[in-house]
Parts: sequence; structure tokens; C-alpha cells
Amino acid sequence: VLGMQQRSRCGYCGTPNGSQCFAARSRVLRCADYQALVDRGWRRSGTLLYLTDHSTACCAYYTIRTHALDHQLHASEKKLLRKLHARNLLDPGADASLESKVRAGRRLDVKLEPAGFSEEKFRVFERYQRAVHGDLDATRHGFRNFLCASPLVFDAARAADWLPLGLGSYHQCYYVDGKLAAVGVIDILPACVSSVYLFYDPEFSELSLGTFSSLRELALVHQLHRSVSADIQYYYMGYYIPSCPKMTYKGRWRPADLLDLVTLAWIPIDRCLERIRRHPVFCTFDPLVADRGIVRDTRTDTLNWAPVIDPCTLSPDDRRRTLQLVFWIGSRTPVPASSLVHITEEIERVVLQTGASLGLQLASRVMLSL
Repeated sequence: VLGMQQRSRCGYCGTPNGSQCFAARSRVLRCADYQALVDRGWRRSGTLLYLTDHSTACCAYYTIRTHALDHQLHASEKKLLRKLHARNLLDPGADASLESKVRAGRRLDVKLEPAGFSEEKFRVFERYQRAVHGDLDATRHGFRNFLCASPLVFDAARAADWLPLGLGSYHQCYYVDGKLAAVGVIDILPACVSSVYLFYDPEFSELSLGTFSSLRELALVHQLHRSVSADIQYYYMGYYIPSCPKMTYKGRWRPADLLDLVTLAWIPIDRCLERIRRHPVFCTFDPLVADRGIVRDTRTDTLNWAPVIDPCTLSPDDRRRTLQLVFWIGSRTPVPASSLVHITEEIERVVLQTGASLGLQLASRVMLSL
């Protein structure tokens, strides 16, 4: 557990000291445990797990999920598929399923493989960073840490002939005429396919591989639902950030839900958008909760507590249970939380934030260290 991290420049709105997050570094994590975390608003970057502090954040980060089995193609998506078919990149079958509509043609090859480094992938990432983000300093070390490393342990109990390792972290690689064109970084979890990142070779930008990869990942949910587990029904696209035009496109993939960070309930996005318009920096989607002041209309507004993270969200019984957790100091010394909290106020705060942010059910079954 790393605790609350210093503020940094926001990559979405550019605010110099935009947001801070509660973070943890994980070496090994069960897929089911990470599913529990993303359903509390956590995300990962490599092995770093983080949860935004919305009490003072510059932007709202709402986890969004699409009901993949019920998604209907938009006119623009159908147009893209027709274009790719005309270029022999797709070979749709006779049925009307999404899997059939995005089937690779003779010029396209799509391979799903465990997340891992290759020089070919790094070169595509390097070109993408330079062209799209103006980043001239991409390194192999950074690429490995960001998009190849993962704490997720493969779960072969939920596997198939075409997915022998089961749930876990993967790269979905797209080859056009034998050349690597794009890589989708995804986590296959007990209830969803979670999109981590996509990068592509700018040479193929006209193919709209960002949109096409999302359609392939939606189709992957269908395939997983049918052949691996009926529980896999959703496509998680990361954060829906209303203040960032580059991130609001995710709301077009319907039907969709946003995660209410106060109640931890999934709310249909159509019920959320009006409240977001009225409270653009942060809001809960339950009007009864909002009446108690848990909204932010401007960036200068603050909350007295951080949703999900703040120890005040713990009931007296949960606080007692948090103090029963065991933390490892170094690699060999287990120490009860009840002993740690007397050392400094900062340690007490981190211990209680750990119980609040992870949830006691998860916190009690993972190995925690400070």
C-alpha cells in the first residue's frame, strides 16, 4: 500500500496540480480480486493500482461499463465495417452476430496473446506516442512497466480451447498484410473485458483502429460469455470523464452504466447525464444522497471527505474489522493494524484508507504491506 500520492498534472484537462490518488503496488493479484477493485472505481497502470480522490480532483472519473450483449451498432460503426470489408480486411459471415460482422478477412489477422514485450510492439508504441501524444522520449523500460507488466494471475479454471490460460492480461494484436498495425491491451476478468489501452501505427490511422478494436473487444465478450463463463457480460472502457471531449465518446456505446462512487451502485448513463450537467466536477447519481451536499459544481468546490477512500465511510464495525487486518512490514514481519495505528497519525490514516478503499471483504483476503 503506497497511500495517497502527490498531485500531478492532469492528462485530461492539463491542470498542473490536478488530482491525487490512493495507490497500491501489486505483485500478484487474482482476477476476481481485481474485478472487485474495478467495481469500486480502481484502475491499473502496469502493476500500479490507483483510485482517484474526488474530494478535490480537477475532473470526475466515472468508471463506465457497456452491456456488451445488448449493444446495437450505430450507423457510423456500420459504415466503418463496410469500409474495412471493401478493403478485404473483414470477411463477415452469413449470420447477423457481432462476432461474424468483425471477422478478419484475408488482409487482416488478429491474435490474442498473453501481455508481453516484443521489439515489434515497442516500435509501434514509439511511433504512436510520437505522432499522437508528441512524446519523443518513449523507452522500452516505460513500455514494459506501463503496458506489458500486470499483477493478474491467469485463472485456468475459466478457460477454453482458444483461451487455454483463462482469465488474465492479454494483448490483442492486429496485423494488416502481415505488419503489426495496433495492439489492444485488455484484462479478461470474471464479469467483463476491461480495456486498458490501445496503441497503433500512425500509418494505419485511416482505418479507425480505435473504433474497430472496441468492436472486436465487444465481440470478445460475446465469445467469452458463450464459451468460458455466462457471467462475462460487460465491456469496461475505463473512465468516462465528462470534462474531456476525448473521453466522452465512451458514452455512445449503449446500453451503459456509470459507477456511483458514493453508493457503489451501477446507474444507467441516461439517468446520470442531467446530474452531471448540473454538477460537472463531481456528483452522486442518487438525488437523496446529493441533497446532503455530495456534489461539486466548480473546481474550487471541495468535499469534506473522499468517496470510497475516506475512513469516515467506514461504519464502527468496519473500523473495528479494519484494525484487525494484518500488514507485513518488509517481507517477514506481520503486524496487526491495531498496533500500527499508534505509531503516527499518517500510518493510522493509511491503514483506515486501505480498509475503506479496498473494501473489507477484499482487504481481509489479500496480503497487505506498508
